[in-house]
Amino acid sequence: MKHLFEDWENIQARIQQAQNVFLFLDYDGTLTPIVSRPELALCPPEVKRHLEQLRDLPSIYLAIISGRSLKDLREKVGVLGIIYVGNHGLEIENSSGRHKKILSSARTRELKRITHNLQNSLKDISGVLFEGKGAILSVHYRNVSRNFFTRIPQIIEEELRQWKDHWKMASGKMVWEIRPKVDFHKGKAVAEILKTSPSSGLLPIYLGDDETDEDAFRALKGQGISVLIGPGRHPSEADFFLRNPDEVHEFLFRCQEVRRAISHDAGFA
Repeated sequence: MKHLFEDWENIQARIQQAQNVFLFLDYDGTLTPIVSRPELALCPPEVKRHLEQLRDLPSIYLAIISGRSLKDLREKVGVLGIIYVGNHGLEIENSSGRHKKILSSARTRELKRITHNLQNSLKDISGVLFEGKGAILSVHYRNVSRNFFTRIPQIIEEELRQWKDHWKMASGKMVWEIRPKVDFHKGKAVAEILKTSPSSGLLPIYLGDDETDEDAFRALKGQGISVLIGPGRHPSEADFFLRNPDEVHEFLFRCQEVRRAISHDAGFA
């Protein structure tokens, strides 16, 4: 996998030639560094400026797509006039409003019971953090001793055996998620958003760092540019990699410069 900036001449040409550019950006580990607790991952002011400046350029579209809840994501980023995708695609907010897959009352009761049971089962393991996100429960273990790394998923699997028809377990970066057994993921969210986007000369670009972003990388195969942030995880379906969020910020700045030059030449500036 090649570093994105090593092939910048080609990437820049594709961004210049596209009639429309759609940037899909993961949040944690992509726009912001991974931190010890989810609430500490604040969006840097310079990133907000990049996003606002990109948003204001003609023929540029932006979506922030995350495993966080939609409410949390919007509060963290705080940029108006862009698309937000929460819970890996279960929640989408765009110019036409908010679209949310709501759990039935029975499923909601089940998730509450699962959460209660897991909190009891894992209470003796120091550092486990539970994050309720509406339709999804995240069990973070970044601050847990490595001695328990295999025990935690075993306990979750044991709990989910009785709920296997309705709930499933999925992995992320130092997190296990309990998700409803419905057909959704970031790749489907990207495809859904692109259906309502200008299709003429469209270049979709997706940047993400986690296992959950692989579905989106696959969805864009052959029609866009996919970028893995942090090259430590292999194999990956991504076309290129960037090393860290700082390089993502540089990429956003470069995109902004390329598209601003086009706008200036076209008389939009």
